[in-house]
Amino acid sequence: MPAAAARDNHAMPARKILLDSPTAQPALGYSEIGRAFATIISQSEPRFAIGIFGGWGSGKTTLMKAIKAALSDDSLVIVDFNAWRFEREPQLLIPLLDTIRAALVKWSEPRDASTREKLRSIASRIGRVVRALATGLTAEAGLPGAVKVSYDVGAALGALSAPGEQDVAQSLYVAAFQELERAFSDFAVGGVTRVVVFVDDLDRCLPGNALDLLESIKLFFDLPGFIFVVGLDEDVVQRAIRARFTEQDEYQSAQEGRAASAALASQRLSREYVKKIFQVPYSLPAMLPQQLDDLLTAMYKEAALGSVQLGDLRDRVRPYLEYVAVERRVNPREVKRFINAYILQTLVRPELDPDTVLALQTLVFRYDWHLLYDAIFTDPARFIGTLGKFREGEDSAFKDLSPDLPVLPATLVAYLRSDYAEPLIRHSSLDNYLSSLQSTRSTGPWASEAYGQMIQLKKEIQNALASDWAEVREDMTGTTMGAVASLNELLRGVSTAEISTSLFALPRQLSDITNELVKLTRGSKQTEQLLLSMRDAVDSAIDELRHIRDSTGFQV
Repeated sequence: MPAAAARDNHAMPARKILLDSPTAQPALGYSEIGRAFATIISQSEPRFAIGIFGGWGSGKTTLMKAIKAALSDDSLVIVDFNAWRFEREPQLLIPLLDTIRAALVKWSEPRDASTREKLRSIASRIGRVVRALATGLTAEAGLPGAVKVSYDVGAALGALSAPGEQDVAQSLYVAAFQELERAFSDFAVGGVTRVVVFVDDLDRCLPGNALDLLESIKLFFDLPGFIFVVGLDEDVVQRAIRARFTEQDEYQSAQEGRAASAALASQRLSREYVKKIFQVPYSLPAMLPQQLDDLLTAMYKEAALGSVQLGDLRDRVRPYLEYVAVERRVNPREVKRFINAYILQTLVRPELDPDTVLALQTLVFRYDWHLLYDAIFTDPARFIGTLGKFREGEDSAFKDLSPDLPVLPATLVAYLRSDYAEPLIRHSSLDNYLSSLQSTRSTGPWASEAYGQMIQLKKEIQNALASDWAEVREDMTGTTMGAVASLNELLRGVSTAEISTSLFALPRQLSDITNELVKLTRGSKQTEQLLLSMRDAVDSAIDELRHIRDSTGFQV
């Protein structure tokens, strides 16, 4: 049963959020896995790359932190490279090399004068390569927010060549590789046995940039002394491979009816590519629902929560997580987001019933239940009465709320008829709860407003398709043009980098279809086709807006 303890809103106890950062006290066996990888790194010949694969929020950074904690050999130089931090650099190789150079200098600082001199000499040679690569870059402003980058190979080669040098490499790659090879060959002289480079947040980069960095690792660092540990989502690699090597093939195959075989070929190419880059691949195991309590215990311990907050999370919030963390889908970051969204809402809006906050929030975090949440968002007043009927045993109650709702999945049926969903029918209105929940989204209000309008417009289209066109023509065209004007206003301040070109062009597309519909005074095949085209466009917009809404939830 949901907790029903009364709260004194005027004496709010201290509340903390759970930081979205790698845990210093990893649970679920990460410490043991970290020690295993540390053994491989310390005892194997240093000339390989480890790939740690996992989806968003699955624990890649936490595992890399556990590996670093288990590396105790003082002759190792550990380098941390956050790829996303340098996403706007024209070539990620340049900041990567510069980060390695800085790490060598820092490692040498507590050593004796002779060691410092040797390591700084190596760092100086790496710096020379960095300066040479940067010298070849030129940029000019193009469209607003865009920069066109070109490369002057001759300038870069000149910067790598010593004055008067006769035997000069004519390939920038050869020249840079030779200079790095000479620099790195002196590691042992400086007391360094291996350089371990941890690359994180690569899957936040654009797929093309991520692929460029992986290729640089293979090309420039296939040298004795280097070990790379890279955390990434394999889907990012697959998208980059598809974009760079197979996009044209897939288009041609689609034209010839061979799209499925082309997609399989793309997946095979991605797997082969990953094998060439990473000699030691490791996919993070799925976190099982029965491990949820271990995860929560570790999170709460690290956050050092007070007893009152800890009791609230254990007694009130924990039961709802049973509905969120299911079917091998426990994601540590998603669990933190769920808890933080609850904490934020109950702090900002202490007058809200916490059980109702959780009951509604659970529907949002179960992405496979999104159609029901769409129905609530569109018509919250009717939802309350409909849910009441459903809880009393009327199985078809939700069909009246939204014709788009299919047969509800068994898990959703069980939730809606459980004691945990009962708070949703306690109130005459859910408007304050919906507003509070939307405020925890980081996307800003425009996406939520546009999403609600598109849901409402789809209902109007469905009604028009089922009605006599002559009777609904005026209302339908007026509603559509009102939605067009509102959508234009909402998208006015949105960057084109945030949305697709199809969503950006949607107001014009809807306007064009409506102008055609206005000409038709009676229902016909043409009327039906135009309404279906409008519905398809609105469906695509709803999918994209839902993705924007769900992928930019509350984070710290």
